[in-house]
Amino acid sequence: MNRRGFFNNIFKSDEPSGPIHFYGIQIVINTGINDETRAKLHAAINVPVKEGETPEEKKAFFKNVAALLLENEPFFEYGYWDYLTDAAEAQAEFDSWVNEIESSMATESGEVGETMDEQYRMSAEKQYVVISLAFLIENVPTQESFQGMIDIPEESYFLRETWPKLIEAVPYLDFNYVMADAVFIMPGNEKDGFSFEDLHSEGWEYLKPIS
Repeated sequence: MNRRGFFNNIFKSDEPSGPIHFYGIQIVINTGINDETRAKLHAAINVPVKEGETPEEKKAFFKNVAALLLENEPFFEYGYWDYLTDAAEAQAEFDSWVNEIESSMATESGEVGETMDEQYRMSAEKQYVVISLAFLIENVPTQESFQGMIDIPEESYFLRETWPKLIEAVPYLDFNYVMADAVFIMPGNEKDGFSFEDLHSEGWEYLKPIS
């Protein structure tokens, strides 16, 4: 499975320093036939996780991922994002994102290249990749800069001008108070991608055009 997902211990022995919030972003990027772009995205996300990774190292990792995503902003076509402030909803939403993404990721080698597994894929075309980032955040004063950057009016949620702000906000998280985090790239193989038909099939209805 070609993805990176790393998690802090959600069940820490000490109590959270503030209420728990959820932040999640999912972006569909049209890479066309550019295998190099897909390879760069996979390489950035699949950096091996060091044991005992520090908050500073996590911040540097996500800053690099954010920079690469911003380079590809002209090719964003669809997306979804959410910020939840109810603690129970936040935990459930984080778990839902991680579990659903892991269960849907293509892992069979037969799905790569010119052939596909027809049970899961509508077309052998492969111009799209989907990047997902999810965070459980302790709501403490040091998160205020991040929160201000994603304070977006509802009518602007899916305007193109909003999406750089959502991505630029990620390195402003205080990773000392991020309880859990995950990032995925789908499909899980750098030679593979989704087709237009795939992204308009069952299971992707929640995606919104970025315009």
